[in-house]
Amino acid sequence: MKSLFGCFLLASALIATFVSAAQSQTVPYRTSFEEPTFTVGNLDGQDDWSNISDPNGAAAIQSEVAGGIRRGSQSLMIEPASIIGRDLTAPSQQVIYVDGFYQGPTVDFIPDATQMEDAGSSLVLFHVTEGIMGLDGNGSGGGSWIASGVDVSNDSFQRITIRQDYNAQTWNLYVDGDMVLEGLGFKDSTVTTLSGINIETSSDGEGFLDDFSVTTTPPSFLGGPALFSFQAEWVQNSGDLNWDISPLEPDGQVNPKDLIELIGGTEQ
Repeated sequence: MKSLFGCFLLASALIATFVSAAQSQTVPYRTSFEEPTFTVGNLDGQDDWSNISDPNGAAAIQSEVAGGIRRGSQSLMIEPASIIGRDLTAPSQQVIYVDGFYQGPTVDFIPDATQMEDAGSSLVLFHVTEGIMGLDGNGSGGGSWIASGVDVSNDSFQRITIRQDYNAQTWNLYVDGDMVLEGLGFKDSTVTTLSGINIETSSDGEGFLDDFSVTTTPPSFLGGPALFSFQAEWVQNSGDLNWDISPLEPDGQVNPKDLIELIGGTEQ
């Protein structure tokens, strides 16, 4: 079963991490939403993504809104008050990194975590006045929302990185490479692995996601190899990079992944 986020809560969008029993692709997962894996049009069914709230129009791959594309010629656009998702799997009790560039609307309310029925780990909220917030979970379905001190940018991308430690059941939040929240607790202690990605937007506008990854290897700003850094790869290589193909580890094996859910804060 998937739970309402455990990773991102984008107040216009809520991003969270949930648990799912479904079998699916393992981490690492990386995508820049470019061709040939993705084509302009309805997202549903492309690279195993699904439009949960509306199969015919919850989200699409778009190329016309230039400000909604971080790099390349395409990005993922989520319609207002919509939910999309993708299943992923990973071994339990690992450290997982969720990394992506998001731009979208904010919400003007702070949700009650205890009213979110599904089990989750980390939640990030994009609030109109409080800025980017994270849930310091109590392990039993609730917790306290903590302000990061970082404002939400509605007209430019912000890099959102979450480090989830499923063994310690704690998570850290980074915005544009800077750690802004550390050692927050999981919403539910029953969550031992990442299971999928859900993204939900508020009714105030579209959300855009680009250059997204879920891996067991830290990004370069946390000491990881340049291969796993979006910026490093795109700057240092002149040829096209297919982020929809998982890179291999030094031993030639693909590292297993966790599931994550990205959810936008839909007003209730």
